[in-house]
Amino acid sequence: MKKNILFSLFTLLFSITLVSCSGSDNDTPDEPDKPQTYRRSVIIYIAAQNSLGYLESGYTSASRLDSLEIMEGMSKLNSTKDNVFLFIDDGQRPRLSRIYRYGGNGQMRTMVSLEKRWSLDVCSTDPATLNEVLTYVSTKYPSESYGLILWSHGSGWEPSTNVQNTLPATKSFGIDVGGGGNMETDTDSKGRMGVQMDISDMARAISLAGIHLDFIFFDACVMQDIEVAYDLKDVTSYVIGSATVTSAYGAYYTDLIPQALFAYPMNDANAKRMASQYFFDCTQNVSLKDYYEDLGNVNSVIKTSELENLAAATGQYINKTIANRQTADMTDVQCYSDNEIFYSTAHYDMGCAMGRLLSEEDYQAWRTEADKCIISHNATDKFILYNYHGTTYYGTNKDPDHMMGVSMFIPNEVYDGEKFKKYPFNKQFQTTGWYKAANWAATGW
Repeated sequence: MKKNILFSLFTLLFSITLVSCSGSDNDTPDEPDKPQTYRRSVIIYIAAQNSLGYLESGYTSASRLDSLEIMEGMSKLNSTKDNVFLFIDDGQRPRLSRIYRYGGNGQMRTMVSLEKRWSLDVCSTDPATLNEVLTYVSTKYPSESYGLILWSHGSGWEPSTNVQNTLPATKSFGIDVGGGGNMETDTDSKGRMGVQMDISDMARAISLAGIHLDFIFFDACVMQDIEVAYDLKDVTSYVIGSATVTSAYGAYYTDLIPQALFAYPMNDANAKRMASQYFFDCTQNVSLKDYYEDLGNVNSVIKTSELENLAAATGQYINKTIANRQTADMTDVQCYSDNEIFYSTAHYDMGCAMGRLLSEEDYQAWRTEADKCIISHNATDKFILYNYHGTTYYGTNKDPDHMMGVSMFIPNEVYDGEKFKKYPFNKQFQTTGWYKAANWAATGW
C-alpha cells in the first residue's frame, strides 16, 4: 500500500512551500502572522539510523515513508496555531524541520522550514540529543501544549546494553548504529547492537528541557510497560503505545495528524482518540489493508496522574501471593514476548498477570484502581510477537476478560541462571521506580 501511494505523496511535496531549505543552521521562516505562543507543538522524533532507515534496493525506508505521510497529514490540518517538528536521524546529516499551515492571502498552504541541520552525525539515542531538540522547540516556538512521538525500534523497560551477543537484545528505546555501523543489521562498527536510550535517562532529558508533555506516543515496539510509564509519570500526562511488536509501517500519520494529534483540549477522551485512530488504521481501515496486512495491533492509554495510586494498590496485594522470593506459576498467562526465543524478559499483560496472582476479590479491588490509570485498551484477536529473519511469530488474545494492553515484569528464578548472566533482569528490576513504588521488596524479590 505504501508503494501505491508514493506517487500522490511526492506530488503533494511539490505543492508544499519550502520556506527555508538552504541547509544553513537556524534559518527562520517569513511568517507575518506568527503568534507569540502557539497552541500545540508536536515533536516527531525519528531515530532511524538503523534498519528502519535502511534504504534497501528497490524499496523506500520506513522513515522516509512516514515523513511523506506527515506532510500529507499536515496538509489536512486547518489550524495555523499548531506545529509539527520533525527530527530525523537516518544515516544522513540529522535535521530538524518545522511543518505548519499558513493562511496568508486567504489560502491555506503547508509550509516547511529547515530549522537545523547538524554538521556532524549525532546519536539520536543519546538523551542529550533529545534534550537539545526539545529545548530548541520550546525556546524558539513556545506553545501552550507539547506532544512527543518517539519513533524507532523499542522493547520496554530493561536497561540498554551494547554488548556482543548472538541473538538481538531488546533493551529500551531506539537503536543508533553510529558512524561505520551496519544499519541493515542494527549493529555498530564493532558488530554490537547500536546504542539505545534508557527510559530513566529519557525522562531526565525531557525534564531538563523545562516542558511538561501532554502526551508521549511511542511509535515503536513493546514500549507500553508499566515500568516505562512510571519512569515518565512526571514529564507527561499520558503515555500511548503498544505492549507488543508493531508493524514497521507504524502509525498512519496521514490520518493521525488531522484526526487526533491536534484534538483539544488534552483530556482522557482525546488521549483515547489517538489510540483508537492508531488502532483503526492498523486493523480496520479498508484502504490500508494491503499495507498493514493481518498483523494485528494491541495498544493502550496510561494516565500518569493515577500511577502512584496504581502502584500503591499493586503493592497492597502483590505480596499476598508472592513471598520469600518464590517464582509464581505464570504458565499460559497472556505474554507479549518469550525469553526462550530471545534474551529478553517475559512481558506479561498486567491485567492477566494480576488475575493469575490475586484472588477474585482482591483482583476486583485492584482492577478498580487499574482502570482509573489504564483508561483504555484496544486489541485484535491475533498480533505479532516477533518478526525475525523473515519469519513472523504470532500471539493470540487468550484472556480478553483480564487483558489491559500494558505489560509488567514478574521476577523469576530463570533470570538468575547462566543463560541470563549478562542480563541480570531481577537485579535490574530492583533499580526501577516501579519496583520501589509497588513495594516489590516485600515479596523477597
